[in-house]
Amino acid sequence: MAKNTTYKGYSKLAEKIAKNTHFTCEEVDAMLTLHGPTGGSPRMDGNRFRDIMHGIFGMTDEVVMEAMYRVFDMDQDGTIGPEEFVLSMSVFLRGTLDEKIDYCFSVYDHNADASVSREEMFHHLKSSVVNLPPGEEMDEVVKDLVDLVCRKLDTDHDGKVSFSDYATAVHAEPLLLQVFGPVLPDVQEREQFLDTFLEKYGIRSQ
Repeated sequence: MAKNTTYKGYSKLAEKIAKNTHFTCEEVDAMLTLHGPTGGSPRMDGNRFRDIMHGIFGMTDEVVMEAMYRVFDMDQDGTIGPEEFVLSMSVFLRGTLDEKIDYCFSVYDHNADASVSREEMFHHLKSSVVNLPPGEEMDEVVKDLVDLVCRKLDTDHDGKVSFSDYATAVHAEPLLLQVFGPVLPDVQEREQFLDTFLEKYGIRSQ
């Protein structure tokens, strides 16, 4: 397959960014084209972000995507710059467990107060409930899930899950990483995206 070279103008920026990611310079160059074409807007807005997360990774929950957008927008200026996007995608696609713990907790913690309240848990878990049994009320089922999660993670019984509570639980049992709902692509989606997207630019996935 012929290599697409339209992204090569980003190479100097890619070299700078790559040092702080799990991507090679070539991969960063390719990721920058996903952020936006050369000559286009230097900032990504919420609509483009949702298009990427929905179109590529199949995400549909508006609450989750809005929370993710806030985390990707590292300087909190309302838009996502090229470097912010690539740094965040590095964690999103290839992050270490500790990086993913930081990312997931930040998404779950809507008001950035270093804890996930019962209300925040409710909003995330409600989006995760599917195939509700006949006769069951959604809110009651979700409240039961919140109670269950709190018993597991809220070690100091203060009605919320602190970062320490969450990180300790996930390190002990990594399957709890997305306990409040999916905010990362599953393995199949991740690998399919990396293989297909990077192949487009003649890059072999690491």
